[in-house]
Amino acid sequence: MSELLREFEFDEEVERTYRAGEAAERAGRLREAAVCFRVAADQQLGDAAVRLARVLFALGEATEAAHWHRLAVADGFAEELVEADVQARQRFLEHAARITVGAPTFDWLPASPPVERMDVQRIQARTRALRSLDQRYGGMACHTAVAEHVAAVEPQIMLGDAETWTAVAEAHELAGWTAFDSGMPGVALPHFERALTLARQAENEELIASVLTRAGRMFLHHNAPEDALKAFQLGFVAAHNSWTDHRTLPDPQTAITSLTTTVETYRAEQVRARAIALTALARNHLAAGDVDAASDFGAHAVAAAATLRSARVDDQLRWLAEEARAAGASALVEHISTRFARCV
Repeated sequence: MSELLREFEFDEEVERTYRAGEAAERAGRLREAAVCFRVAADQQLGDAAVRLARVLFALGEATEAAHWHRLAVADGFAEELVEADVQARQRFLEHAARITVGAPTFDWLPASPPVERMDVQRIQARTRALRSLDQRYGGMACHTAVAEHVAAVEPQIMLGDAETWTAVAEAHELAGWTAFDSGMPGVALPHFERALTLARQAENEELIASVLTRAGRMFLHHNAPEDALKAFQLGFVAAHNSWTDHRTLPDPQTAITSLTTTVETYRAEQVRARAIALTALARNHLAAGDVDAASDFGAHAVAAAATLRSARVDDQLRWLAEEARAAGASALVEHISTRFARCV
């Protein structure tokens, strides 16, 4: 009897964990949801493996997502999640291509009409304030607030003028960017897609170029260089249309020259941008064979990132650590290890 009772209590605890995963997923806390669903999937509870695979795809963790999806299919669930992240990128790029050539794409509306007209300057001011938080503290610190801002201002597009469409598009762009910086590329894509739709509605080529460049950087970060190139190419077309100048950095020495100038232009609140630029300087100095300079910039990058909660910055520092380890730059590896030692 006691054994049956323990088994019942264990099953009940697994069920509560699954429900907690559902609640976390609805609230947009995908990493928390993944932890809960992983526990339930380990115990083969219902569709937990499917739910876990879906969340992992949204987080960009395709290898583990594919593993759980295979297990779910073996248990008789549908195969609809296979390559879901790849398909999502393809849908986005097809949408972006239509946007770039000016095709009409407005195929969605907010769930409810606006209660009252909101001043455009008020929308823009809130977006700027949230962008400042993102730059200073990282996407994880403010994505939820940005998503709430988008939900509040999106109904305004039904009142419709170019200035309003641009303001809401900028809010969606920021939501996509903070989702990416929080390690949730699957959450970012719909925001980038709506930002493109609204930017086209406003005929704002510069904003289209900006969104596509951010999407391309996200694809590149998540090891999809071909899709990144397509996004950059489409962004270049939009940039050309708005007479925006795009330049590439062909070699480490050229990159060092450009980054050295750039890093000095960041304002005090642009903490993440400065940390990423310092990391890039360290990586380029390492590629150029200057280990001492790489160690110096790496230490500055770690110091700059001290107050940041950014999956993207952490990834950049980990990549730098891998390159430093391969180059035998032990002092640089030690600098970076202090960042993650504090996070344990």
